[in-house]
Amino acid sequence: MPVPRTKAFQPAEALDRAMELFWRDGYARTGLDRLVRRTGASRYGLYATFGGKRDLFLASLERYSQAVMDPMLAPLQQARASASEIRDFFDRVLEVMRRRGDARGCFICNTAFERAAVDPAAARRVRQHFHRVRRLLARALANARREGSLPSDVSLPAWADHLLGVSAGAFLLDSCGMRLDVIRRFITTALKGLT
Repeated sequence: MPVPRTKAFQPAEALDRAMELFWRDGYARTGLDRLVRRTGASRYGLYATFGGKRDLFLASLERYSQAVMDPMLAPLQQARASASEIRDFFDRVLEVMRRRGDARGCFICNTAFERAAVDPAAARRVRQHFHRVRRLLARALANARREGSLPSDVSLPAWADHLLGVSAGAFLLDSCGMRLDVIRRFITTALKGLT
């Protein structure tokens, strides 16, 4: 009786490795041969498990959302998130940059620059992410206003848009190699008025 073939790699581990490669080098600079070497999978294994390179890229974006963004957004996920949780979120943004220290920025922001204009599925995932972050920020800002931590004359939608731009801008500065203390000042200035 023939022994069934088993995959020579772990799909979850291969996906994490592919995500790291796409995050660091982008879609265009990450060839299939590099993915095969980095993941330890064969071409057949990658195609059979994930589909083509683009499918693996999209799966990597989803994995990034779960592995990196979900923990970063955790403070804002609470229904009663307010000013303190907004600050916690930005502290986590800075912590990801400090811990990585390799100026790779945000995988989702990088995808917005590289792929959104040419890949509708990637653009949709980017928009979903930004809508999610904006919605969580808007809810926390509304809570902050109810608690008196935000001036009543500030437009909540405009403030949520602003903070979304600050979070994306911070990662853009990181990907350009800007020093962390500069990015920290950028964020601190943006949060003034949020007591």
